[in-house]
Amino acid sequence: MSAARSARELRRRDRLLRMREEENESEEGAVEDDYGSDEIGGFGEISGEKHCLFWILSCYSASLAVESVKVEILGGMRGLNFISLAIFLVLTTLQEAWSHGDQPLSKIAIHKATVDLNHDAYVKASPTVLGFKEQTTEWVTLEYSSPKPSADDWIGVFSPANFNASTCPQEKPTVHPPLLCSAPIKYQFANYSSPKYKDTGKGYLKLQLINQRSDFSFALFSGGLSNPKLVAISNQVAFANPNAPVYPRLAQGKQWNEMTVTWTSGYGINEAGPFVEWGPKGGDQVRSPAGTLTFDRNSMCGAPARTVGWRDPGFIHTSFLKELWPNAAYTYKLGHKLFNGTYVWSRQYQFRASPYPGQNSLQRVVIFGDMGKDEADGSNEYNNYQRGSLNTTRELITDLKNIDLVLHIGDICYANGYISQWDQFTAQVEPIASTVPYMIASGNHERDWPGTGSFYGNTDSGGECGVLAETMFYVPAENRAKFWYSTDYGMFRFCIADTEHDWREGTEQYKFIEHCLASVDRQKQPWLIFLAHRVLVYSSGSSYADEGSFEEPMGRESLQKLWQKYKVDIAVYGHVHNYERTCPIYQNICTNEEKHYYKGPLNGTIHVVAGGGGASLTQFTTLQTKWSFFRDYDYGFIKLTAFDHSNLLFEYKKSSDGKVYDSFRISRDYRDILACTVDSCPTSVAVESILGGMGGLNLLSLAIFLVLTTLKEAWSHGDQPLSKIAIHKATVDLNRDAYIKASPTVLGLKEQTTEWVTLEYSSPKPSADDWIGVFSPANFNASTCPEVNPRVYPPLLCSAPIKYQFANYSSPEYKDTGKGYLKLQLINQRSDFSFALFSGGLSNPKLVAVSNQAAFANPNAPVYPRLAQGKQWNEMTVTWTSGYGINEAGAFVEWGPKGGNQVHSPAGTLTFDRNSMCGAPARTVGWRDPGFIHTSFLKELWPNAVYTYKLGHKLFNGTYVWSQQYRFRASPYPGQNSLQRVVIFGDMGKDEADGSNEYNNFQPGSLNTTRELIRDLKNIDIVFHIGDICYANGYISQWDQFTAQVEPIASTVPYMIASGNHERDWPGTGSFYGNMDSGGECGVLAETMFYVPAENRAKFWYSTDYGMFRFCIAHTELDWREGTEQYKFIEHCLASVDRQKQPWLIFLAHRVLGYSSDASYAEEGSFEEPMGRESLQKLWQKYKVDIAVYGHVHNYERTCPIYQNICTNEEKHYYKGTLNGTIHVAAGGAGASLSPFTTLQTKWSFFRDFDFGFIKLTAFDHSNLLFEYKKSRDGKVYDSFRISRDYRDILACTVDSCPSMTLAS
Repeated sequence: MSAARSARELRRRDRLLRMREEENESEEGAVEDDYGSDEIGGFGEISGEKHCLFWILSCYSASLAVESVKVEILGGMRGLNFISLAIFLVLTTLQEAWSHGDQPLSKIAIHKATVDLNHDAYVKASPTVLGFKEQTTEWVTLEYSSPKPSADDWIGVFSPANFNASTCPQEKPTVHPPLLCSAPIKYQFANYSSPKYKDTGKGYLKLQLINQRSDFSFALFSGGLSNPKLVAISNQVAFANPNAPVYPRLAQGKQWNEMTVTWTSGYGINEAGPFVEWGPKGGDQVRSPAGTLTFDRNSMCGAPARTVGWRDPGFIHTSFLKELWPNAAYTYKLGHKLFNGTYVWSRQYQFRASPYPGQNSLQRVVIFGDMGKDEADGSNEYNNYQRGSLNTTRELITDLKNIDLVLHIGDICYANGYISQWDQFTAQVEPIASTVPYMIASGNHERDWPGTGSFYGNTDSGGECGVLAETMFYVPAENRAKFWYSTDYGMFRFCIADTEHDWREGTEQYKFIEHCLASVDRQKQPWLIFLAHRVLVYSSGSSYADEGSFEEPMGRESLQKLWQKYKVDIAVYGHVHNYERTCPIYQNICTNEEKHYYKGPLNGTIHVVAGGGGASLTQFTTLQTKWSFFRDYDYGFIKLTAFDHSNLLFEYKKSSDGKVYDSFRISRDYRDILACTVDSCPTSVAVESILGGMGGLNLLSLAIFLVLTTLKEAWSHGDQPLSKIAIHKATVDLNRDAYIKASPTVLGLKEQTTEWVTLEYSSPKPSADDWIGVFSPANFNASTCPEVNPRVYPPLLCSAPIKYQFANYSSPEYKDTGKGYLKLQLINQRSDFSFALFSGGLSNPKLVAVSNQAAFANPNAPVYPRLAQGKQWNEMTVTWTSGYGINEAGAFVEWGPKGGNQVHSPAGTLTFDRNSMCGAPARTVGWRDPGFIHTSFLKELWPNAVYTYKLGHKLFNGTYVWSQQYRFRASPYPGQNSLQRVVIFGDMGKDEADGSNEYNNFQPGSLNTTRELIRDLKNIDIVFHIGDICYANGYISQWDQFTAQVEPIASTVPYMIASGNHERDWPGTGSFYGNMDSGGECGVLAETMFYVPAENRAKFWYSTDYGMFRFCIAHTELDWREGTEQYKFIEHCLASVDRQKQPWLIFLAHRVLGYSSDASYAEEGSFEEPMGRESLQKLWQKYKVDIAVYGHVHNYERTCPIYQNICTNEEKHYYKGTLNGTIHVAAGGAGASLSPFTTLQTKWSFFRDFDFGFIKLTAFDHSNLLFEYKKSRDGKVYDSFRISRDYRDILACTVDSCPSMTLAS
């Protein structure tokens, strides 16, 4: 960019800022209600350049709210000075360069609508019931009349049919909603089919409707679009089954032999089970279940998507059809099994499976961008907006038998916040998308919205901010919110970028792009295609030419060296609404002057703009650039035909007639791809640049990582189920005819700590979303709420239930009969219980009935003992919970050798109150009195001896309260040569044996892991649970339920824990990460409920010895990097072990500080916690750590012995002698919802499993160790290795590792 241009832009910026300041001085501006404003960033309606410039500069200087701007400021713009940065912000985040015209529905001033109903006016619609033959599209005829006709009268189609003020969301109680707050789904002028309407007042109209999950009505308006007056409303029209499954969209899966089917319906997961019935054409059919997504108004980022454009999207289902046979024809149909046992079906469709990677067969791919939608009935909402859309669609349907795959690269339907348009688009492309994979990319009209992380700060998405595109269509991205991905089709590799996120060097997406290009095997897939929405390289579009860039600003700056290095054949873009093809080009120089037939190496990449899919066309500049070989100002698409590995045909076809108007051929051998050109020679290792670690991380990179990792937690484990209950919104709707009866009322008469309760209940107004809440204490009304502000009345309820279940769980007929029963498991939690029946679902609870009370015979009894290693090897600690404080009783443990004399050891007592919590929900709805936590120290134990113990409390009246008797085996002495068995896992959480659905899909594997450990307990000596213990997330009652769940284990063997993000993290409390994963617990619960032999419980790092093992347990929620207190602890722990006595040195931590192929880490390009191994790997290597185990990622993975990203030993199952590195293991799949892996197969990843499980270490002696990974569902071994070595193998020098002659003090 020229210095003169920079100066002009800065003068322009200053002038606009002065104008803004003058405007502020003269007038503060009117305040509008929520329905009438179109605000950005809270500045109201400031039109044009002033608005945009002031907004971005204010945000930039104040908070840097946009994530991409953060990265940019922190060093992503290498060599870019502040002036250039300011210009870039003005150019790219303030105003979209391409004018696509207004969304037609936005022209209707729906909030200004008034009522002018006329008795002599009418609208009649017929037929009233549609889809009798299961059609998803039907024509409706309207007849209408007005006594006062006008040329600008118009008909609006509304769905749902009721569109008056009662449907408006009341966001401000003091503001009356408008008459109408929902835009029509389409409109047409009254004189469209009746030119004499203005004279006669009578007219007719034929409109095409699609099944959109609701009924329709048609309204006649006068006053034009700008001042609408409602004159008449029609009868209602509806499809026979509005909820039917419709508009299937095929897409490539993450594997080449997988096809995904996405469709829309009105059936939620509480009504029906979605699936696809499919199989080879004419062969046996099978059923594959589907996942279901939806979203609500609050998922939208702004208007109109959140206001007039909002419409319920229904439910979007996706099923994965796997292990397909290449090129085979399959049939399929969409199905829903209703909970009453009936089925709802779509019609039957068919598709052909993809060829296998590298298959030498005819393969035909169509690519275009910016198509949008149009209306077959001529509705003029899309006239002059996307006039070419129907032509493109029809031409593809006509030629569908000659198309194998379609790629629509952004700007999909231009809904721009009018949600109904997505249904209409999927209906339009259904004949295509139901037959061949229809892959999409993200464009500005899908993603961009200020302050939401999009790279551009404009409002092109109309408030959708990517939610619609990411939900309505499936793409095989590792993270749908980051819409970049790769897909292989036979001889093609497609790398699809997301230009609405930062793509520049150093970013996560840049690393993905390089990996995608580098990892392809060009002998199998010679045709390498790069796709993106915005033009990152060359375009003669007038706006780009006016900027003097001929590209998206900074588009090719980072990427062209990648295209050249990896020899990308063709790059295709949308965004600019025309067609243009360049020469093969690099660094603005044509590398080949041939135009139509390329033989041998291209020496550059051919760049193509194919954004003429349908939206209004973009003018070219009059300047003829040297690199522009062909331009067309018309609608069209491109088609690639691979005949074999050596011959490719490129064609540009016009949408108007499907004829070819531009083409070229490429003919070459594999050796042509290998040939060196400028800045391009082949690499022997595909992705070493991606996997090369983070050595040399400079200060700017460090700042970036701190921003990325402390502002937002990368791992999404789903919402804590109890958080779904809007308990503060609860109201009373008690009904005399409703009841709940609980029995028995007294529990634990035989000193049990767990009992089942049976509930019988009835409601005269049953509903499918009625639910039962279990409350403890039994009194849960407003009288129990803390008085925070004496002038504010507390809510009706301020305490969440400890568990809940839907009323129809055990009684499917409840909705019809109003009667049901339920069996729930209760544990002794120091208080009584009551059971409440609610209607209104979880989001709007209404209290219908409350049960009698139930209680344990002694609610205060000592329960749930947890053993742990003490600070000495011959010390065992016992921690338990009771209702007895130090003012009521003395706590102790009675213990001794099995069958021998018993002694009493006193216990210390801890508790905490609500003010010890750091925030909500722990301090608010999640609070529950934790009782008292006692810990006793049993000392001077004899190694391996069996001891019995029981928990006791001596009341001040002299009586005793006892628990049942337990037993444990004392630890072996350090270095003892005996069989020693250790179980390690992370992220288990808790689940409910009674099926309480609060944990469905949250921690589904937890009970299996627990049961398997209990079953095999006689073969386990010690357990390590390395963080993310129970996922209470601020709901305190869950800690009791977790300790009850693990009691059979923790009361028998030491149950050692580490701290994870869900125990510790909370902003401003000293945690290394600034997120809110602990739900306000900020470590207090974990540090109190469990004992660990740390010097300071608030610093949760510690070491413990068990026979031949030394365990060093880190705390990843506090800083571990070199120079910190924890780093010094880790080094001391590793250095001070006597490896002759304790040869097995194990490092444990919650977050993955080593290596992981989890998708989220792969997306970061780190394959680890950012900065994880940078400081620590030299310690692991120096002190020869054998195995490092982590949680946090919910899967299982084992690496080779590794150092500095290099495998130091290629053996996989039997290691003899020195390892020369450390084996890193992710074992976070104990129970919480699983985390997917990246599709990249890293060299160091020896074994992966996307399932629930745990690991077991068995030391037979000082020389032999067995490692096993077991699945939780069956306890069988699915991965294992052995280490066999002598002490001299530990002493042997390796890279960066020689033993020190003296132990660290």
